[in-house]
This record gives sequence, structure tokens and C-alpha cells, in this order.
Amino acid sequence: MRLLFCIICFFIITYSQSQNISGTIRDSLSNILLPYTNLSVLNSNYGTATDSLGKFTFNLDKHTNDTLFVSALGYKNKQIPLITLVHKKQPLIIKLLPQEITLNEVLVNAKRKKYTAIKTLGVKRKKVKFKSSVPFGYERCLYIKNESLVSGKVAWVAFKLKKKKIEDYDMYPTFFRVKFYEFDTIRKRPAKPISSFDTIIKPKNKNQRIKILLKDEFVPFLKYGVCVSIEAINPQPNHPKKSMYVTTPNLVMTYDDESLTWSSYRGQPWTHMTRKMRWKSFGKVKYYYMNPLVELGIQYEK
Repeated sequence: MRLLFCIICFFIITYSQSQNISGTIRDSLSNILLPYTNLSVLNSNYGTATDSLGKFTFNLDKHTNDTLFVSALGYKNKQIPLITLVHKKQPLIIKLLPQEITLNEVLVNAKRKKYTAIKTLGVKRKKVKFKSSVPFGYERCLYIKNESLVSGKVAWVAFKLKKKKIEDYDMYPTFFRVKFYEFDTIRKRPAKPISSFDTIIKPKNKNQRIKILLKDEFVPFLKYGVCVSIEAINPQPNHPKKSMYVTTPNLVMTYDDESLTWSSYRGQPWTHMTRKMRWKSFGKVKYYYMNPLVELGIQYEK
């Protein structure tokens, strides 16, 4: 009986181990390692990311008939059938092809143009503000309209964070990444990236306003506006042990007149966030929609 039990345990352990893959993600041209690159199962909200050295470990349990989706800012997405990775024993090397960026001509023209003084656009506090924990791998993307319909450039971007006190949930410190996207005016959602600007913010768990100056980067402010995304990055190789956890510090949100925020998990399709608050004043009822407190400093072309 004991022998049978040992044999069963051996097969369980062997099978479990065979469901784990590990490796690195690299630039296909330069072969450099790509830190904080997203990996996810295409048809679920399960995934991970490479660490600061470009290394990853991925568990295949329950997902072998699905597809591995790999995405990184400035690179073309890659899809790999997970069934082809089940029996891989050696560490994987996944290479991503750099996205063709046609900003050179735009940059040259931008240097010749003259711009106005900086004007602040974005979401202002309306009625109430609150803090929101952003799970690892998720982006909160705000559409900032260009009411003037005059193109320009982004001088700076700012958002607010608030410390999180220890509660019953497991709590994990988070980094943040800022990205910029076009807005698809027909499909009404964020579209392709408009800048290769990539920075990792490493905040402490305290109340703070993060402001990033873009003096050395050209981020266009398009005729119909831009989308600003804030992504939560896991700074540690360990993963949350439970599905219910919080990240810290929290992103500060408010309720606004329009629903202008979308969410995405590790580069997958966008979901419109339509959470709203009912506000009654002097017998009249009005609804306000959840948006992050994000602002841009904009310079318009003269």
C-alpha cells in the first residue's frame, strides 16, 4: 500500500513539474533581455511578467490547450500555442521583433515648430475622490480629449497615489509604467501606441503626486486627443498567493461627467470601465463615472 502511495505521489510531482516553463525574453535584433515584459494566457486573466533581468516562470496548469500571449511596449505581440511548450525541459528563449516606429520625420518637423505655453488638461476632482488598488498586469487608460482640435505635444504627465494601510488582504508593493495610445474615434477605445517612451516608476507607500517631465521625449498630442495608461508592475518574482490581494500605493480616482477609462490585462483587448455613482441634489439625480486623476501638460502648435 505504501509503495502504491509513493508511486502515485511520484507521478503527481512529475506531472506538476512538467507543467512549469521558464526562460527569458529578448530583443530579436540586439538579443538584449527585456525586463517587465507581459505574458498571459490569451483567453483568461492568468499571466505573469519577466523580472528586472528579463527572466520568467510560467505555470501551464489548466491552460495547455490555450495560447501564450507575449507583449512589450515597442515590440510586436507574439502568440505561442501552449501545447507546444508542455515537454520543454530547457529554459525557453522568446524573441520579440521591434515595432517599426515612424517617428523620425515627426521628430524633425516637431523641432522646427513653435509651441504655445503649457496648458493643463485632464481629470479634475469632482464630488469625491477615492483610492483604487490596481492588480498586477492591469492598465487603467484615460482618454483626454483635445477640444481645440489643434495638434501639439505632451510636456509632462502627472497622477496621484495614496498609501494603503495593512488590512485583512495580502498586500504587495507595486511599480507603475506610463504609456500613451491613440484613441480610435470609430470603435471608441484606445488604439495603437504613439510613443516608445517607457519608464518604470518605483513609488513608496505614501501619499504623493507623480509628475514625469518629457523634455527629452516627443509624445504627440493628437488632433482628437490621446490616451494615457498607468500599468501596475510586479517588482518581485513571487506571485500573489491568493486571488484576493491589494497593491500599494493605490491610484487616486474620482467621479466625472463622462466614462473615459478603459482597462486591459497584459496587452489584451480593452474593456470600457463604466462604474458610476448616483448623486442626488435638490431633488435632481445625476450619474458620475469613475476616472483616474491624471493630468497632462500640453503645448499646442502655433
